[in-house]
Amino acid sequence: MNSSKRTLLTSDGVRIAYCDEGEGPVALLLHGMLCHSGHWIFQREVLLAAGYRVVSIDLRFHGDSDAPTHGFQICRMAEDVADVIKAAELHDISLIGHSMGVSVALAYISLHGIGAVSRLVAIDQAPRIMNDSTWAWGVRHVEWATFEEQIHGRMTWSEFEREPETPPYVQRLLEEQGMPDDFFASPLALRVDHFVADWRDVLPTIDVPAWVVTGAHSPSFPLEGMEWVAETLPQGRLTVYPNSGHSPHWNEFEDFNRDLLAFLAEDAPTISTGTPSVERASR
Repeated sequence: MNSSKRTLLTSDGVRIAYCDEGEGPVALLLHGMLCHSGHWIFQREVLLAAGYRVVSIDLRFHGDSDAPTHGFQICRMAEDVADVIKAAELHDISLIGHSMGVSVALAYISLHGIGAVSRLVAIDQAPRIMNDSTWAWGVRHVEWATFEEQIHGRMTWSEFEREPETPPYVQRLLEEQGMPDDFFASPLALRVDHFVADWRDVLPTIDVPAWVVTGAHSPSFPLEGMEWVAETLPQGRLTVYPNSGHSPHWNEFEDFNRDLLAFLAEDAPTISTGTPSVERASR
């Protein structure tokens, strides 16, 4: 086990593993579905070198954490995060999530507010996956009429052909960490909860600097939805990476890391306009 790896027992009796490294301002990293804390490999050393305390959690059912027979909810994962925050005495947290990790971050804020959170980074995740008459920017093609077939993998639910090829160097390092498992290897109950949750009402309450990140070729989320997220966050901004799909922090990690460090180092604006700064990374 990594010498920085620690464990705790959550309030519902589940063992959660997490890494806690470095000293300084806290960067708390929440991975996506079927990933684990090791998949932040391209950010970990950069953040440590920049003087951050890096805490990366293996969410339940992932990595070295337990896979119990209960707790198949995003909100329960958020309570696990709260347990880690309490145990590690974290505060002034830059909360950084990818995919499902963004939903976990939004669930945490919904339950506990932003008292411990100083910044939010949300990588390619809409606040709602399901599309209906009130929302058209969830995962492409997911709607109630086809949901049962899609959640069981019997019908396509995204446009995976949009995803650019992973650069060989990136692919090699990800393979060393253990590639993310197939989506349908995740617990069905967790997939269902993730797909039907709706965090749209949480966004206006997050009045801290927030950076929304997506790729120009995201197979899952239309750009209009990411723009809406940045516009709805009181201090939101958006960056679109031109050579990425769902994971700009992998495919264009050098540009992403530079932009991440710049965002984390900025002073918070004194006036919130509610209008995002939208950038399209072209480097």
